[in-house]
Amino acid sequence: MEEIFNKKIELDTFILINEINDFELIDKLIIDVKEGVKKSKINRKTNVKGEHTEFDYLILNLNFHKFLKLIQPSIYKIYQKNFVVKNVWGNIYKENDYAQIHSHPDSVFCGILYCTDGPGPGTYFNQYDLNIKEKKGKFVLFHPILFHSVSKINKDIERITCAFNMYAIKEWDNPQNKKWVNKN
Repeated sequence: MEEIFNKKIELDTFILINEINDFELIDKLIIDVKEGVKKSKINRKTNVKGEHTEFDYLILNLNFHKFLKLIQPSIYKIYQKNFVVKNVWGNIYKENDYAQIHSHPDSVFCGILYCTDGPGPGTYFNQYDLNIKEKKGKFVLFHPILFHSVSKINKDIERITCAFNMYAIKEWDNPQNKKWVNKN
């Protein structure tokens, strides 16, 4: 006999906003993103309506891992377990580019590093009615079910970000096939 149960369950979410001031590291990431965009063969529909690298392009990037090391105290405030880096990509938004509203529900937390200053449209988080403005070195860590978007850029600017999704390490995961980042 088939049964269906339906109940709305509330879930705690988070958005953490902080900054790093290692601008030399961010400048290196900008170069890495620009190189990745040139190499990208992405020819499929995505939420990003602008230039971007492959979604795994920065997974092994030493500059990105230096960034993760810098933000470990912030990560620990929102996630205290070990995790695996699943997706890390760079975005370059220019005039008329935008990102459609979307979420990353398979992740355990997500993030954005702003590599350039505004005046861009920011990143809008619907459920919080919060628009986070770009500032070089600012980063955002957020719950994966939160819907977010970037409004169409109406200025002649270059908005560069690194975006990332982190996944839980399951006890049955094969460590030979993963790139691990430990909290320690």
